[in-house]
Amino acid sequence: MSSSLARAFDVLDLFTLESPRLTSDDVSARLGYSRSMAYRYLKELCDAGLLASMAGGMYGLGPRIIELERLLALSDPLYLAGRAVLKGRRREDSAYLLQNLYDDKVLCIYKEGPDMLEHAGRRMVILRGRGQPFPLFQGSGSLALLASLPHHRIRQVYLRSAHEIAAAGLGQDWSEFRRTLAGIRKAGFAISHEQIAPGLGGVAVPILLDDGALVGSLAWTFPIELMHPDAEAQWARALAEVAAEIAREYVKQAGPEGGPAQA
Repeated sequence: MSSSLARAFDVLDLFTLESPRLTSDDVSARLGYSRSMAYRYLKELCDAGLLASMAGGMYGLGPRIIELERLLALSDPLYLAGRAVLKGRRREDSAYLLQNLYDDKVLCIYKEGPDMLEHAGRRMVILRGRGQPFPLFQGSGSLALLASLPHHRIRQVYLRSAHEIAAAGLGQDWSEFRRTLAGIRKAGFAISHEQIAPGLGGVAVPILLDDGALVGSLAWTFPIELMHPDAEAQWARALAEVAAEIAREYVKQAGPEGGPAQA
């Protein structure tokens, strides 16, 4: 990626739920760009439809993002495969979360189940909805992906994020981190308890093609009171069968020239 394109995407990354609208001065201050440079990137992104100019010198996300989202929903083989396999499996006591990886972020791309789970009079909101990014080091869906990455990717992740990895309890050094991930790979699934949302836990497995290529992860989230080792192992076995169905459907959706999302 060219430095100019990377800087443009740095501008896009500033737009969040907490900061959905920004001025050119905001961009300049947050990224250390000159005012003219910030304005130039904002204009280029507006010309591309990725941002839109608003009243009061503000900028927000543009209409082309909606167009791209529509295109993705109609063409992404993992999304299409997950929807085909998971639709109709809805339960009120749990939810399935299909997740993909870009950079060091894990993104939920499809959810089958309610937005809120209830147990023993308690209501718990599922925070991992479609389009919501999460760190690579929290939650079963993230850990199932992380442990299944190629060795060189895992090493790169550690070199970039050793402090965050230690803070997440995954290892105080490279050797301990490798052992943690090796344990997840050996088990074939990852477990998390209340790492993302209070009162909720999850079991997750990687989605792997026949050649071992990693294309995503599938998590199953439950109220924490229902989770114990025997149940978790049973859920993991059932989830692995569903993930295998998604992998087979992924190959169909990708077509003869399709390839894994995580090359």
